[in-house]
Amino acid sequence: MSTPTVAERRCAADTRDALLRAARRHFSVHGYAGATLRGIAAEAQVSAALLVKYFGSKEGLLAAASDIEAETAALLDAPNATLGRHLVATLLDLHDRAEADPLVRVVLTGPRPGGERIVEELDRRLIKRLADRLDGPDARLRAEMVCAQLIGLGAVRLLLSSPATVAEPPAALVDRLGPILQAWIDPPAVR
Repeated sequence: MSTPTVAERRCAADTRDALLRAARRHFSVHGYAGATLRGIAAEAQVSAALLVKYFGSKEGLLAAASDIEAETAALLDAPNATLGRHLVATLLDLHDRAEADPLVRVVLTGPRPGGERIVEELDRRLIKRLADRLDGPDARLRAEMVCAQLIGLGAVRLLLSSPATVAEPPAALVDRLGPILQAWIDPPAVR
């Protein structure tokens, strides 16, 4: 057996990334129970066998697709003083680039097989990290409220395809929702 060339490894990495993007979109819309390997494969324009080759099973694909580290790092990549607007803008960018929402994906897969791990990941990678950054009392509650509002935005925009929310320009959504999130982020004395 020969060693794969650089081009073959790059092609395999690109294929894996494309499969994960399709899986994230599919899980975000259909949840774990409604998602099928065939449906994900059709969205990725590949065979279900290729998904099995790369990920082993639907559970393996979910585990790989539910790694939200890069997405949560991007969400938290701003100083607290401007974090509210940044969170909304970054989440909308994730919606537009991937047609998926990592937070909605967590909600849809949470109570299903493998979903507990995703909920724990959301707590560890986003809620806890956000709470640790917040000054003042009730940091955990405030971090959870920020995430609840972001999940709501994703649900209304991606799952319900609410005409008003979908039609609203991203900058306008940032202007409307950013200050609301910022009110949760700022310590109560600043509010």
